[in-house]
Amino acid sequence: MNAYAQLRDRLSAAPSRWLVTGVAGFIGSNLLEHLLGLGQTVVGLDNFLTGYRKNLDMVRAAVGDESWSRFTFIEGDIRDLDTCRRACAGVEHVLHEAAL
Repeated sequence: MNAYAQLRDRLSAAPSRWLVTGVAGFIGSNLLEHLLGLGQTVVGLDNFLTGYRKNLDMVRAAVGDESWSRFTFIEGDIRDLDTCRRACAGVEHVLHEAAL
């Protein structure tokens, strides 16, 4: 079994709560899809400056309603401290993809 398969098995066996910044971008939305597919709970933060709602819509269609129910979206900017604090509440892992 390769390292990626081992990691998938570990994540599936022990779900965590993740924050993905830039979740509506190409990379962020792909991370979201894979994490939800592995049974993880995800908080997504994006201000739609370079990301797209259609990316989130495509993830929702791909993963289905049950997996999508483990996703919480926060529309906001990473430069706002209060928004970041709210997004990080209860999160165990951060995947920071927000950038210009």
